[in-house]
Amino acid sequence: MLGDLNVTNIGYDRGRATAPVVLIDLSDFACPYCGEFSRNTYPVIEREYVATGKVYFKYIPFIAGGFPNAVESTRAVECAADQGAFWPMLDGVYATQREWRPSRDPYPILAAAAPASVDTSALRRCYDSHSTDARTGRASRLANDLGVRVTPSFLVDGRPVQGALPIAEFRKVLDAALLVKRIPER
Repeated sequence: MLGDLNVTNIGYDRGRATAPVVLIDLSDFACPYCGEFSRNTYPVIEREYVATGKVYFKYIPFIAGGFPNAVESTRAVECAADQGAFWPMLDGVYATQREWRPSRDPYPILAAAAPASVDTSALRRCYDSHSTDARTGRASRLANDLGVRVTPSFLVDGRPVQGALPIAEFRKVLDAALLVKRIPER
C-alpha cells in the first residue's frame, strides 16, 4: 500500500520484501533521463542497496505522454514480461533507446531489444494484440493519482524524489531513509 493506493499488483519487484526501505521508480521507457538512470545509476543501487537487503525496489512502467514511441516501447516490454523476461527486456529497451526512439516504425523496438530468451513470434503477437494495454493503463492512472509530472520519479518510503539524480545524490537519499529506520521511536 502507498497511502490509499494499492501497488501490490502493479509493476515489477526486486529485492527482499522485508527490506527496511522501499524505492519505487515510476518511469517511461521512452524518457531519455529514465534510460540514463536505468543504465548508470540503478546498477549501483542494485549492487549496494537491493542485493544487500537494504532496499526493496519496485519499477512501475507508465506512459508519461509526449515521448516518441512511449506506448510502443511499454507494450513491447510488457509483452516480454508475459514471457518472464521483464528485466532483460527493460535492459535491452534502454540500451537501444537511441536507435528506436526516433523511428516511426515501432517494430525496431522489438528487434533491437528482445533478449535471446524471448520468443519473438509470441512477442510480436502479444504486441499486435494490445493485450497488455490495460496493465499499462492501471500504472499510468496510478502515476497520475500520485501527481507524477517528471520522469523518472521515485518514492522513497512514500517520499517523492524527482529526476535522474546522480548516484552520489541518490545514496544520500537512501542512506537518510535507512538512518530514519534505525532511529528508535520515543
